[in-house]
Amino acid sequence: MKAFLQFLQRAFKYFRNTKRVWRRPPRASLLIIDRGTASPLDEMFAHHNPHIMEIRGESVNMFALLRALPKIHLGAVAYLEAYIDFVKPKLILSRTDNNHTLWQLKRRPNVTYKVALIQNGWRFPGTENSKLIGASKIDTADRYFTLGSATPAAYSFMNAEFFQQIGSLYLNNYRIPQKENNLNLQVHFVSVFRAKIPREAQGLSEFVGLESAMNRKRLSLSVICQSMSDLDYAREQNFYETAMPAVKLQFKRRTSQLSSYAHLNNKNVLISDLSTLGYEALALRLRVGFISISRNTRVVARFGLPLEFGEKGPFWTNDPSEEEIGRILDYLLSVSDEQWERDSGWIRDQLMVHDYGNTKIRAYVEGVLTDSLESK
Repeated sequence: MKAFLQFLQRAFKYFRNTKRVWRRPPRASLLIIDRGTASPLDEMFAHHNPHIMEIRGESVNMFALLRALPKIHLGAVAYLEAYIDFVKPKLILSRTDNNHTLWQLKRRPNVTYKVALIQNGWRFPGTENSKLIGASKIDTADRYFTLGSATPAAYSFMNAEFFQQIGSLYLNNYRIPQKENNLNLQVHFVSVFRAKIPREAQGLSEFVGLESAMNRKRLSLSVICQSMSDLDYAREQNFYETAMPAVKLQFKRRTSQLSSYAHLNNKNVLISDLSTLGYEALALRLRVGFISISRNTRVVARFGLPLEFGEKGPFWTNDPSEEEIGRILDYLLSVSDEQWERDSGWIRDQLMVHDYGNTKIRAYVEGVLTDSLESK
């Protein structure tokens, strides 16, 4: 009862500040849930005229809400199901895979629509996301499109037939760069800065090893920034200038959602801590070093989890000391392409596959919507 009352309280606040729509949701064969993560799905499948459902407070459909009232004890699930019943889709897609409500969309018996969720970030075993999904104790999706073959280890309670490896939807628009010789490699660091998190909580004092290693090797460091607004960008610059004052820093500002991908080329080596961009670079066969800098996340989010590759390897370490980071830098700046492939290839596809053109998810969606999908 307490949980239900808390839900009602949250729902009231949500409803009070949300635009109310007084028309029925339109019929559509393809329903994409969550406008916030609809891209690039809406562009990929625009020819099917998908309908996009808003779930972040942009609007609330009054017809769906009224239909959901008799089952209000189910919370958000009741509203989602009522909305779906108006749309009558053949297929529901969503990249909001960390919302456990979306994993319950097939709880009703005999529903005719299919549900496919798409991995939209690194998922670790034992985190709140996997616990909430596991609490349902039922498989509630037809397909879960994953970054690589490691993902099922984070959802060991699920049937293996639900998983299909497709990599990163955005990255799959980029070809694997062709090899070039005699490159003057530049070191780039994938920023871990988040404007909404206090500086001290982001490990401001934990960049000593990286700073010392860069100085000893007389290297400059380019930071691939996260921030887009002027204020957040200024804060991000100040964060790294404070964390590594002795290093010559350059800042690569994020100007659009996809601008960071411009740095994934053969002229750069990347140092990554917790960024999916590091795994995406690995999928493109680029040289990436993974260093667990932040002690707060080192236990649950170090390289390769949910798989275990050990504390140290040729291009990764969970020890952010000057010696270890120096070892990683020496390796990345000198290793031959052939040796890099031997050292990284057997790991790469487990973490992030590369499906240029997004052929696998396109085939699935077209198969469902044209009633030609072959059983896996």
